[in-house]
Parts: sequence; C-alpha cells; structure tokens
Amino acid sequence: MEKKNVMFLAIFGALLVGCSEEEIANVETSSQNAISFNVVSNAAETKATPITPSNLKTGNVDFDVIAYTTKDGIAFMGNTEEEYAHNGVKIVYKNDKWDYDNLSELRYWPTEALDFYAVSPASLVNGDPAHHYVWNFKSGEQKIYYNCLDEYNTNTTDPNMHANHDVMYGIAKGQTKDLNGGKVRFTFKHILSQVVFKAKTELATMNVIINDIKIKNVKMSGYFTLPSTDIAPTSANWNVVGVGNTKIGTYSPTVIGNAGKEVESSINATDISSNAPLFTIPQTLTAWGVENAETKTKANADDAGQSYLEISCKIQQSGVYLCGSADRYGTIYVPFGASWEPGKRYIYTMIFGGGYDENGNEILKPIEFDAETTDWVDDAGNDHEVNM
Repeated sequence: MEKKNVMFLAIFGALLVGCSEEEIANVETSSQNAISFNVVSNAAETKATPITPSNLKTGNVDFDVIAYTTKDGIAFMGNTEEEYAHNGVKIVYKNDKWDYDNLSELRYWPTEALDFYAVSPASLVNGDPAHHYVWNFKSGEQKIYYNCLDEYNTNTTDPNMHANHDVMYGIAKGQTKDLNGGKVRFTFKHILSQVVFKAKTELATMNVIINDIKIKNVKMSGYFTLPSTDIAPTSANWNVVGVGNTKIGTYSPTVIGNAGKEVESSINATDISSNAPLFTIPQTLTAWGVENAETKTKANADDAGQSYLEISCKIQQSGVYLCGSADRYGTIYVPFGASWEPGKRYIYTMIFGGGYDENGNEILKPIEFDAETTDWVDDAGNDHEVNM
C-alpha cells in the first residue's frame, strides 16, 4: 500500500486459511437395512466451541436430515411441510456412536434412490427465540436463511442475544443401500465467512490501547441456496438482503467491546480476536472513499453504503497522547474494503499510526519540516579593512 502522510496504515492482509482436515463418523444401527450416515467435517472455529476433526464427536455437534426420492421428489425423511423452520431428522453423537436422536424417526432403505440434505447445527442456543437461522429444503431447491447477531456488543439490551452459529450443510444425492455399505456420506461445508483481527504499531515509540472495534455498513442477513452438486460454495450462492440499497439490512458488527487490549509492538502483531472470531455473511465491502469530495465525510460514507472501521482507542508516542487521554478513549475511522467467501477465515492486521476523524480529516498527521536558504550576497559591494 502506498504510504501517505496518514500514518494509520490500513494495511489489512487477508490470509485465507483453508479447511483440509477430515474425520469420518459412522451412524451405527442394529439393522443392515436402516439408513445410517458418514459425517465428514472440515476444520473451522466458532466462538463457543471450535468445530474440528478432533472434537466432532465431543463438541455437541448435531445435524438435521431431510430426504426425497431421486426420481419423483417425494418427501421420505424429515418434516418438509413447514417452510423456513428447523425441521428434519436429528442425528447426534451419543453412547460412543452417531445415532438417531429419536429412534422413532429411524428410516429404512426403500427400493429406489434418495437425495439427502443435511444442516448443522440442529440444536439452538437457548432455543434461539429470534430464529436467526432457518431453512427450507424442498426437492428442487434448498435454502438457508441467516441473520447475523452483534454478539460481541457489550452494550446490548437484547435478552435474546447469543453467539452466532457456524452453520454447515451437506449433500448426498442418488443414494441407495448398495452404496457405501448403506451409509450416507455427507461432507459438511460452511456457509459463513470468519473474520479475525490482529494489531501492531507503526513505530516502536508508540503504544495503543484498543477499547472497541466495529465494522460499519455490513449486510447482516441473506438466503443461502445450496449448490446443485456437492461442490464448494461461493458468494454467488448467497442472495444478500439489501444489496443495492444502502439503507436496508445493514449493521455494524462489534469485533471487540470494552476490551482494553494493549498493543505495544511494531514487530509482533498482538492478537485481538482470534479466540472470538466474527461470523459474517459472505459479501463484498466497498471501502470509504475518503479522498473523494462526494464521500469525504463519515456521513457521506454511510449514505453511500461504504465501509470503515470505527476504533475507540488511546494512542501514545513517547508517553504523550496523540489520540484520547489518560481518562478518555478517542475515536478514529479507517476505510475498510473486503471480499468474503464462504468457508474462508480472513485475518486482518492493523498497523496503528493515524486514521481519520468523522469529517474525513487526517488524525495523527506526522510532523513534517520544510527549510529554505537564501543565496550568499556580498555586503553592499564594499570591502572592509581589518587593522592588525
């Protein structure tokens, strides 16, 4: 990035961490004709419990299954009548094996092929009275609705606030009892993006204390359509609510709140939120065009739906406050652009040394110097004698 006079370098390196590890878990039944499942989960983190191959069986992971006949699309497994709800046959890990949560819902293989669809988690946090994610799985099209929650907002008064769910789905079409020993194999894929921040200072003489970080003007909800085949999803599978309208469906997710996180090093980045990642709808964020007259101010950026970081912090250099004070946090704003894809983890490193105020004026403008000299001029054309 070009280094200008603004020393808060919005240097945000996006590091994509792929999910590669897998674990297979078998649903065991007492009958060879009962439908059972293989579960393959790629590694990913959630706020509450990281879903990894090592804890797939111990991390309270469950999923709902719905199935239709491949030929005619007749509902065979799970409640398919209710639209956008939590329905399906729940599969859980219990008694050292994957099994039907309710054995009365056990299904046996028919003579024709079946198309299976799964969504995880099936269980909700505290019953999830807000229903921030629901699904509608029909034979011809399967959709998941997801509404992000500002879970790290320490000032919220919402009694229903809880952690966002790391929602995954699986597809297995054309399955019969003769395939894979009668076990349906799901490879679960994540529908959300994950965002993590780190920070360091531009200069070794600087010290920063971060209280809050928010990402402004982010779309918060949308409909995810499952791919027609078991391929990796992209942002094209999302129909984000409010795209093209800057006034609909946006929120400002909190990265950290009331943290008092100290950043002292200009060499080693301080971890800000790796243990509490932000889950978000995959989308593209347009950075605040602070250098353009039409979007010069923060208010202009909000009207245009442009994104930026709002950072409450204290910045010192050589013991002198440059932003905030001993008893008060100051606020700086930094243009922030991003392009997020499903199942990807993005790590952004902030390098502190400047930023903008709400009017788009530079904060922490470096001290610069200018000097000039005049030419040497002889003294009025006179020669001076020095008597010895």
